[in-house]
Amino acid sequence: MEFLSHMILVLIHILLLACLCFYIIFVEKKKEPLASQGFFPTLSESPKHLKTPTHFILFFSFLLFLFLPLTTGLSLYLKTDANVLVVIFFIIWAYNWSKYVFLRE
Repeated sequence: MEFLSHMILVLIHILLLACLCFYIIFVEKKKEPLASQGFFPTLSESPKHLKTPTHFILFFSFLLFLFLPLTTGLSLYLKTDANVLVVIFFIIWAYNWSKYVFLRE
């Protein structure tokens, strides 16, 4: 029963991420062209402009994308020793994506 509740959390996480991505692609792209300067430059500027809905949704979907391996891994390996590996993988994952998006290295 506990495994089922964790998997429901993962499914909600994935569904929310997919809905936000579809919203960005199909609705916000028509209102405000995000591709005018590119996706990653817009994403790197989004923490500075969080009061606008487009940038807030874009940044929130990026955070959901970052936390996806942590949510999935800890729901599968919560009571085992592999949860340490999941957390280490998450730290590497989040560091590399954040460095790529915000520092463009």
